[in-house]
Amino acid sequence: MITTLTNIQPQTAAADDSIGNLLMRAGKISVPDVAKIIALQQSDSLRFGEAAIKLGLVTDDDIRRILADQFDFTYLLPGEGGYSSELVCAYRPFTQPAEKIRVLRNQLMSRWFSHGKKTLSILGANSGAGASYVAANLAVTYAQLGQRTLLIDANLHNPRQHEIFNLNNHAGLTSLLAGRGDLTSIVKMDALAGLSVLPSGALPPNPAELIARGLNAKLLNELSQHFDTILFDTPAFNIHAESASLAIISEASIIVARQDSTRHRDLELIRNTLNGTSAHLIGTVFNEA
Repeated sequence: MITTLTNIQPQTAAADDSIGNLLMRAGKISVPDVAKIIALQQSDSLRFGEAAIKLGLVTDDDIRRILADQFDFTYLLPGEGGYSSELVCAYRPFTQPAEKIRVLRNQLMSRWFSHGKKTLSILGANSGAGASYVAANLAVTYAQLGQRTLLIDANLHNPRQHEIFNLNNHAGLTSLLAGRGDLTSIVKMDALAGLSVLPSGALPPNPAELIARGLNAKLLNELSQHFDTILFDTPAFNIHAESASLAIISEASIIVARQDSTRHRDLELIRNTLNGTSAHLIGTVFNEA
């Protein structure tokens, strides 16, 4: 589904942000340790981090975390932030699943968001396709890129983003759409710089009508003043009517399908429903997670 990558040039780290200094600030090594590391580094022609690992002073994870700090890349240790382990792009950013999400992000950046667009709906073709997983991790990767990113949980039937990001779900999108809340319902993720989440809030009896009536151009324009990228997590398209409304309201949509779960008729339903509308489908993601 993805063919190209966008190269990102990181800023050059300052001299006082060397791996050695960062490891000492983190309490991983001491000044005497540095002398041992440098001696081994010179004798065995190793990098500083390699020598520190060989001496047993730090782990591979310690070095990855320090490198992430050097290049301003948000990377969380297991349990940090209290989020779900489903956030592979935050907790396991060097694994293949996280790399696939970054490839998707780069494709979207080059093919869509680079043209001044800001809003994208993630459409699950069916229940269990993994739209929430893709939306959450995609949001993390945009924040890691330095984008002011807002993830909106517009699944008003089976919302999951408050669980993934460990949030209180008493107030959120529904209170905003019903006129009983404001943008203070948006929660900034302290451990993931640049990322904010608007949870679903209390589940209404009329989600399709609430979204059709309340999620309008005025609200989207207001949100666009504060964020560079706005992602919508949506309910299963083959079950709930408001997914089509979200596809039309946002500037573009991608479909999430899953092996051995999504049927061909589920994909046909999306195509037939949105055909002739202003909805802009820009691709399909095959979710193997």
